[in-house]
Order: sequence, then C-alpha cells, then structure tokens
Amino acid sequence: MDRIMVEFLYKPGLKNPFLIEGLPGIGDVGLNVAKTLISEFRARPFARIISSFLPDIVVVEDGICRLPTYVFYATKEVKPNLIILTGDVQPPRDNTVAHYELCESVIELALRLGVKAVVSVGGFLMPTPSEDVFVAYGSRALAEKFLTAGAKLLPPTHIVGATGLIPAMAADRGLEAVCLLGACSTPVNDRGASARTLRVLSRALGLGREGLSKAPRPST
Repeated sequence: MDRIMVEFLYKPGLKNPFLIEGLPGIGDVGLNVAKTLISEFRARPFARIISSFLPDIVVVEDGICRLPTYVFYATKEVKPNLIILTGDVQPPRDNTVAHYELCESVIELALRLGVKAVVSVGGFLMPTPSEDVFVAYGSRALAEKFLTAGAKLLPPTHIVGATGLIPAMAADRGLEAVCLLGACSTPVNDRGASARTLRVLSRALGLGREGLSKAPRPST
C-alpha cells in the first residue's frame, strides 16, 4: 500500500473555492463546523485520502468495516464556492512525518483545484471558561475579515496538527490562509465553541445566516 493514496470520485467545477479544513481535534470544533457546512450547503464528496500514516483502526458503519479516510466535499450553493475537508481521525500526535506528509497532500490537491484561500477550523482549550474565537493568519487581508467578524488575534502559542500545519503550509505556497480557533472548555464535543466559531466563519466569508445560526451537527 502506498503511504498516501488520493482517489477522485469526480472533478468538481468550482470557481475560486475556499478550502475549509475541519478534521477531528480539540472540542471537535472543526469536525462539527465541517459537518454543518456539508449539510447546510448539500456538499458532495468528490475525493478521499487513504493513508497508512493514519492510525491502525477501521471504521465500522452498519456492520461494514472500512479504512479511516480524509474526505473532500464540494459545493457551489454558496459564494465563495467551498471545498470542505473532514475525516475520521488524524495521525498520532508524535508522528511528525505523517502530519507533514498528509498536510502536503492536502495542499497539493488544493492547488490542483484552484483554491483561492484556506481556512482551518479547530478548538483552543482554555484554562477558564471563555466565549472567544481566535484567528492566526498567513494572510493579513483575509484575517481582517475574521477580526471584523468578531475574532481576536491568537496570543503567542503553538497549534498542533493539521489545523495549524495546513494554513501555514498553504501560506508558504502562496495561498491566502488563516486558522480559526474556538475557545473550548472541554476537549470533547464542545458544541458551544463550535456554534460560536461557525458564526464567525459565516460572517467573515459572507455565507449567510440561513441554517448557519443553528447549533452545529454534533460529532459522532
């Protein structure tokens, strides 16, 4: 098995799409936001990544086993058009090579499809309750949209995993990129943080209020 396999179901015809990354992570913020966007804008899966860099688990659905994947969805029902990346699991935290290699595959696919900008979405665990949404950026102009929408600049820290690597690597390749993080009070399925982060994302990108004011779909 190749370390990373990218499989296309079809090639979406999108115009200057934004890539929204919402993989499992702190508070499941990215995952919840991605699932809501997929549902509200009827996004269709068009590509997936299968990789031996992902943990040695299988996902069981309706009694059927399958390998863990990253899945890319596309929608033209909103402007900007969106590519939404989500998945079952990220590589183990201590496997640095796996994180870099998988994120590089994501960026290569984004460039191939003419992505204009990248927004990664995740959670930021706080020591005390907070309703803040933070932004870190590789593109100041794009970050200004999120600051205007209610986000705050992320204070000096480290961002672990794809949520940090994807926008940083995208910026190195010349794409506009930001990282949007909702302050979490729990590391598992923080729906309040997910809802606040989704509202900021919607305002910043002009996605509209229809459906997006609802609580995000919970992760399962």
